[in-house]
Amino acid sequence: MAIYSLHHSAIGKATQPRTNTAAAHVRYIARKRACTRLFGARMPATSAKAQAWLREQEQADRKNARICDKVLLALPRELTADQNAELVRAFAEEVTRGRASWLAAFHAKGKDAHNPHCHLVIRDRDVETGKRVCSMSERGSTDRLRLLWERHANAALERAGRDDRIDRRTLKAQGIKRRPTIHEGLSARDMEKDGKAVRSRVRTVRNGVGARSGARSVDYRKVDQGRSRPGYNDHLRETEADYWAAIDADRIARDWRAQDEQRAREVPPPRDRLSFSQKLALNRAAEVRDPGWKARERQKTLARWKREQERDRER
Repeated sequence: MAIYSLHHSAIGKATQPRTNTAAAHVRYIARKRACTRLFGARMPATSAKAQAWLREQEQADRKNARICDKVLLALPRELTADQNAELVRAFAEEVTRGRASWLAAFHAKGKDAHNPHCHLVIRDRDVETGKRVCSMSERGSTDRLRLLWERHANAALERAGRDDRIDRRTLKAQGIKRRPTIHEGLSARDMEKDGKAVRSRVRTVRNGVGARSGARSVDYRKVDQGRSRPGYNDHLRETEADYWAAIDADRIARDWRAQDEQRAREVPPPRDRLSFSQKLALNRAAEVRDPGWKARERQKTLARWKREQERDRER
């Protein structure tokens, strides 16, 4: 199903970690091994030329200027690549009012094949007058972007004849009674897959526009509580059905253990005299008691067969 995800951040001349961060961002999002499509309006639409153009704009800006805005958009998988391209184009043109510059880089191959998204770079300057047109630095700008993306994406899904819709509202506002999951990221998934321990620490995070202070400290050790991001999401995804299924599985396992204990108190007949159903019941009980039992039995049978083959060759 279509999901809603929009992340908005800015690159400022005074707040960027180093000069030409905007150009470096374009180089990253336009790299060939990830980017499937790159186009824009009122600025160069190739990686090298766009980087050079942003360097020139940054050099001409005042020392505390906002160089550009970054918008990360999750693309509906229900739409084709061309439909998503038209969706982003219409969204960007309305955001910039057809007067400011923007560049869109699409990622939909390799590891992003199941997570298509678009990196949108917006330079909030009228190409003719040099004045702001998008109000990207004002309070509420992100909320306006979220609302506008919801409208454009749902309109595109409707034109494509799809019933899926995205919703920018919180789960509580939608009437869904569960806590929201968090963004995992490729690195967190790889760490979970490799069994690496979580290394949470205190980080300094920049505050939004209008905050009393420029940054705040977040102790992620208290937030994560020793869990990785995928682990946290897996914990939230446990539904009521999963809960009752676990109870049923435990009850069945306890029943099998009780039967196994009862058989152990009795004198069992030789295994070659047991019926097929009795052998099956014993095998099931052994598997519940020891999940690795079946694998070891296969290894024993294979070893016994190899010994018999060697004896036959010696004869």
